[in-house]
Amino acid sequence: MRTMDMPPVYEQPGSLILPLEIRLDKRLCPEVIDCIDDGLSVYSSAYRYAFSQIDHGQRNLNQLTKDLQYKYGLKSRAANSIARDAKARHQAGLELARVQDKNLRASILRKKKRLKKLKKTVEEKSREAAAGRLGHHELSHYRRQKHVLWRLGQLIPRLEAKLKRWKKDIENRHVRLCFGTKKLFKAQYHLKENGLSCHEGWKELFVRSRDRMMYLCGKNDEKNGNQLCHLFRMEDGSWTIGILPVLKPEKGQDKIITGPVKITHAPGLELLNKTFDGFEAAQPAKQAVSVRILRRKKGHYVQFYLHLPKPEGWSTSSFEGAIGLDFNADHIALCETDRSGSVVYARRISLHGFGRKKHNYDQGIAQMMSAVKEITGEARLKGKDLVIENLDFSGKKTDLQKNRDYNRMITQLAYGRYTQAVKRRCFKDNVDLKIVDPAYTSKKAKETVCRELGINVHLGAACMIARRGLGLF
Repeated sequence: MRTMDMPPVYEQPGSLILPLEIRLDKRLCPEVIDCIDDGLSVYSSAYRYAFSQIDHGQRNLNQLTKDLQYKYGLKSRAANSIARDAKARHQAGLELARVQDKNLRASILRKKKRLKKLKKTVEEKSREAAAGRLGHHELSHYRRQKHVLWRLGQLIPRLEAKLKRWKKDIENRHVRLCFGTKKLFKAQYHLKENGLSCHEGWKELFVRSRDRMMYLCGKNDEKNGNQLCHLFRMEDGSWTIGILPVLKPEKGQDKIITGPVKITHAPGLELLNKTFDGFEAAQPAKQAVSVRILRRKKGHYVQFYLHLPKPEGWSTSSFEGAIGLDFNADHIALCETDRSGSVVYARRISLHGFGRKKHNYDQGIAQMMSAVKEITGEARLKGKDLVIENLDFSGKKTDLQKNRDYNRMITQLAYGRYTQAVKRRCFKDNVDLKIVDPAYTSKKAKETVCRELGINVHLGAACMIARRGLGLF
């Protein structure tokens, strides 16, 4: 078997940020909830102002922070959190606009090619129809083609105008964003269709939806990682949340508001205890804990973003072989090999939520997460590296020009979520991960292992991916 250079191991980050979400109980901490509600409206107004200033060319975040403090009476940490979060959202909007601009250019180019080809076909059919050489079915098909040609002629100028507008926005660094969602904003013009009786009812609903989130940036030299909102671990092992108002108080009246919370998520509780062990050590660990407060229909939620350090101890290796994974629309194909690339065993893990006409996306994602956890646990137990392929379907998802089944498969293929899940589980379980080029894995599998072992092409592709991770293909 031809030997090649072994691909490098994917370099994991030094720590992994994990969110821990806590629901606030109205019966246990009503004062905390009241404090949050009081701060949300001011925070939202300041956030919209900060986003507008950044969109109009404000680059100095320090000056923007001072302006927010003066204009809205905010504390410096709250104003700094608003400025940073607004800057991040603006950058994300620009990046999304660039991706959409690229996809729209490709879409216009494809439609122009189709228009040119269809125009030629329609002209030929037109001459045949004028001579009376078309039958009933051919004439119906000709009329449909004429209608499609007319639709393309109407659609392409609209898309070009849209592309021109996006290009201008990107050049001017302008991001179009509707706080409170565009759908709910437009509901004011169609009250009855949206189950609303009056404009006042719509306004109350819209304002509540718009003012539903608050982000508080952490800092590693502040108490428990965040000055404005943090947790306390009591002597009996219970937890208490403490929050400070975002507005500047009068002198001597700045008081922290506390309330008990219940944390039932075992992995999150374990990580939280580890974090507070570091805070309460003889030499306290410095770790920033950012907080996001959300107001939903079911209540108020607080998300703490904790840092999970990289596990210590031994990790897996490719000395005894590797485990290759081939991700598909409705299953994951797994193949374990020894050091020479020979198949030890191969199996298929079904994802019943995907791959159907009436699929359940959330169910499929949950099944995929569970399968990835099982696979990394198996790799850790056997001490073998995981090998996956480096695929990007973002371009293909914008070019759905094939048959209906293929288009459905490409649309449902949650490869980004899958890759992210594998990386996170490998980090937690201390499993080395290799990401290889997927070129010709299926073709080579058909010619070799599929014929030799009588396995399907997906299991064969998983075998070739594992061999490529070992440097054997």
